[in-house]
Amino acid sequence: MANSPESWKYHSGAGRQRTPRQMVQSAQPVRRAPAKRTAPRRSSLETRYAPQVQKRQVRRPVTRQPTPRPVQQRANPPRPVRRRRRSSLRPWALAALVSCLILGFTWVWSVGQTVPAGADASTPASQAEPAPAPSVGECVFRSGGDELPREVQDTLTEWFVRCYDAAARLEAPELDDLYGPGAAAQEACLLDEASVDFISRVRAMQPVDLTMTGFTIGLTVEETSWEGETITVSLQEDDQIQFRFLNGRTSSSCGIENTFTFSADGKILAHEKTEDGFNLVRDVYSRQSSGGESAIQSTLSQLMSAAKADVDKLASQRQQYLADPSGQSSLQTCNMDYDRQAAVAYARQWVGLTAMTRNPKWGIYDDYGGNCNNFTSQCLYAGGIPMDIYGYDTQQWKWYSDVPNSYSEARGRSSSWSGVDEFYTYVNENSGYGLVAEADGNLYTAQPGDVLQYGADGEWKHSVLVTEVVNDANGQPVEFLIASNTTDRIDWPMSAYAYADVRLIHVLGYNN
Repeated sequence: MANSPESWKYHSGAGRQRTPRQMVQSAQPVRRAPAKRTAPRRSSLETRYAPQVQKRQVRRPVTRQPTPRPVQQRANPPRPVRRRRRSSLRPWALAALVSCLILGFTWVWSVGQTVPAGADASTPASQAEPAPAPSVGECVFRSGGDELPREVQDTLTEWFVRCYDAAARLEAPELDDLYGPGAAAQEACLLDEASVDFISRVRAMQPVDLTMTGFTIGLTVEETSWEGETITVSLQEDDQIQFRFLNGRTSSSCGIENTFTFSADGKILAHEKTEDGFNLVRDVYSRQSSGGESAIQSTLSQLMSAAKADVDKLASQRQQYLADPSGQSSLQTCNMDYDRQAAVAYARQWVGLTAMTRNPKWGIYDDYGGNCNNFTSQCLYAGGIPMDIYGYDTQQWKWYSDVPNSYSEARGRSSSWSGVDEFYTYVNENSGYGLVAEADGNLYTAQPGDVLQYGADGEWKHSVLVTEVVNDANGQPVEFLIASNTTDRIDWPMSAYAYADVRLIHVLGYNN
């Protein structure tokens, strides 16, 4: 290979002896000889800013001259063209937006018309739950409410209003959200719901309209006690009710005992109530072989079957009376009249409206099975029926003191004075001196001052005094208003009791 010319050696640095200074400089990168240029060499400033100058030189003619754009720039049209296209779409977009808003508001309005408040809009209108009916009454604390925690006050108020509202419509209440999660609490809930349901069903079978147009519930707190995180509240319940068939007239009850146990957050853990329907349901339920919801349904079925038979029996008696009113009269006679008005006046005097009222001259047996027959005996005595000390125990009717006494003397008391079954026995067995009355006559021959006795589940449980006869549009008896003790009731419909079996003791007078 031929040797490189000296000029090549000079430019490459080969074949030359380097001085120390040159050796130091050789550590720096070797600057190659520039390639041959066809254009004049530019300064560093020209090189740095040349692209911008060139760019400005390219853009300047475009904006000033109407020459067409290069082909490669057509994919991205210039901004002025885009602005013109966008502005041309604005009226269409605005019209579409307005149309969507109108359709949306129309749909919301139509849903609001077909779906009740609180229902899911996705649910068809035919399946949506109806809004709850407004309450027709109220619940107030007469005393002692301020001593209770707010959660307990709220739960009590809600519980009573729900129960009465359900009874007002002759329905069953829904109470489960007011009770605790435990098994005992859930059983108490089922029993309470079943009790109101039973009362409503019995009333629905009666010949008069026992729905309510209004009610006021009063609560009187008697005692509260804390045990750990639970609180037990004992209270008395009273009510003033307007039954629809009485056209605004008020029927009153008081002295209904309730005992609630609450958790710290106000949930019900246990409840007991001493009233006819609640007592019946619990008595029959306690005899079931097993507990739970199935046993409660069995209890309701058993009670309703018996109640229907009793209501049908009374309906048959009314048909017999309407067919031949005079043929239902009693054949018994007496030589002294009974003052019915005096008996009714006494009954009205000694029945409380919001708190129990008792005559201190007589014994009080509310804590010994009930004061009901003691009360009706006092009414008969006020109507002129004399005490009867003659004969054996079942043939006597007297009260001189609380001490039981079956001797023929004016001391102590006979069992017939305060006992329901015992008084019925005295009516049937007495002869000669004293009360003259007929038992088991046609119910629709009853008059003010007569005695009605209620039974259920094979047992006679309650005595009341008739205060008024309610006639239908044809002037025929269809219902009776009563007065009673334990529970205290005045102007109360006979048919509003949960006890459906009723027998009449028709008082004629007495023999001297």
